[in-house]
Amino acid sequence: MVKLSLSYTLWATLLLPQLKYFNLANAQCMPDSLLYNEEVGMMVEKVGSIPTETTDAWSYNMMVADNLEKEGLLFFLDKLMGRIYSVDNGETTKVWDMTEDEIPSGLDLSYTGFGASQKTYVKAMTQGSKAGEVVVVFTSATLPSGWSEPDAPLPLPGKYFGYVCDKPSQNKTAVFVRDIYRTGLLPDCVDSGAGQTTMSIYDVFYKYKYDSSSQTLSNPEPFFVKENQFIPGHFGGGIVTLDDGSILYSTGDCLIFGFDGRYAPQEDTESCGKILKIDPSTSGSYDVVAKGVRNSQQMRIQRKTKGKGNDKLVFMDIGGVTAEEVNRIRLSKIANPSEIANFGWGRSLIDGKTREGSFYVGPGSGGNLGGDPPCEGSAPSPEKGYVQPWIQFGRTATDFFYGISGFAVSEKSFNKLSLMWTEFNTGLVLATMGATKLSTGYKIRLYDTEMTELPNGFNDLVLEELGEVGYYRGDPRPFHYPDGSAGVFIERTGVFYKLTEIDL
Repeated sequence: MVKLSLSYTLWATLLLPQLKYFNLANAQCMPDSLLYNEEVGMMVEKVGSIPTETTDAWSYNMMVADNLEKEGLLFFLDKLMGRIYSVDNGETTKVWDMTEDEIPSGLDLSYTGFGASQKTYVKAMTQGSKAGEVVVVFTSATLPSGWSEPDAPLPLPGKYFGYVCDKPSQNKTAVFVRDIYRTGLLPDCVDSGAGQTTMSIYDVFYKYKYDSSSQTLSNPEPFFVKENQFIPGHFGGGIVTLDDGSILYSTGDCLIFGFDGRYAPQEDTESCGKILKIDPSTSGSYDVVAKGVRNSQQMRIQRKTKGKGNDKLVFMDIGGVTAEEVNRIRLSKIANPSEIANFGWGRSLIDGKTREGSFYVGPGSGGNLGGDPPCEGSAPSPEKGYVQPWIQFGRTATDFFYGISGFAVSEKSFNKLSLMWTEFNTGLVLATMGATKLSTGYKIRLYDTEMTELPNGFNDLVLEELGEVGYYRGDPRPFHYPDGSAGVFIERTGVFYKLTEIDL
């Protein structure tokens, strides 16, 4: 790899125009700043790539499906273009393309609007209940054939109303919204998406037969439909398959940015802001197993090589402006809960407070970037009735973090580190050595195979592939290879890498 010299100061300068809305005035009640760990580093090595339609900033939306253990393969989803790629021993194959292959009956994958990140035509993928079967989640503007209504609907029309743009300090006039889950036309005062129209969209789950020899999908069979809101907001999408064939799936809170989630994420009877346990063998069957989840896009079952009953569910949860989270809970507890685990997002039906990480946050205002919902102070730690994060981090005056983009928990790649993660803007490697709630996090120095330090983390890999491109955020997505080792996928370039912990 070439040595790159773009300074962190210049990097901050490039970011500042994008982050002018972020409110650091409440820094006293935000997570501590992360320091560099001087004992452990990370080495990155290029492995391969998938095709990219465009490498322009914010023009892509891709994800890694790394939880198909029975297939022993790695899949990459181009959610924006509606494509699925498999990678086997470094060889990339296009498995499905919505412009070339048959779209399942009843689905409409032609909707447009908002930015690239809102279009998730092929949204998620996980292992089926047996080898040779996979589950694919499409996001459609229509219900699939055979469905007259979703199995997990949005809250009843008119149940929740509110205001957007309620920000007098920015000379904004509040606009009343009769139904915040069916917002309709976004007013001009909304910071992103103004003038565009929202609508209901549907996450539709299909069982497919997968032929590993021909790398093809066939015989789609729908079994579940979750309704969401097509809006610049929170769609979720984290997914894993349990040993009994059932699926855990994160729904997102179904709202535009800026709100505190309102009450639905805390109501056991609503499907927004939840982790659902879905039964593929019984059409439409599901249970709520966790609540208070804002926008989890990645889940992983952490299987321990020693001991019994120690498997954990690990999942990220993108925050508002206060705390980004990685959560961990015993798998047996969440898969067969005696009570629904509560991760805090959304207004409590008991005290009316919303939790983000280990903090209380205020109501916020929909459509306002950067400062909403505001931090209001620390919550008790621990707090009875709530699961606090394994790790949390937030924006500071020096680290312009935007949102957590993924994590890896790999006994094969990591010795001292128990968890590594990164985030969208800075591309820095972040990690912890801890195993308890609210473990201390660190920044980790990244090196190429020649032991040249990459001061801007994974974003330096964008410069290596594309050259000088001005704003060079690459959206890194940590993941796991089939053998359990850790990797990172750069959405912008389509290149994926191997990660190895090193001693400094």
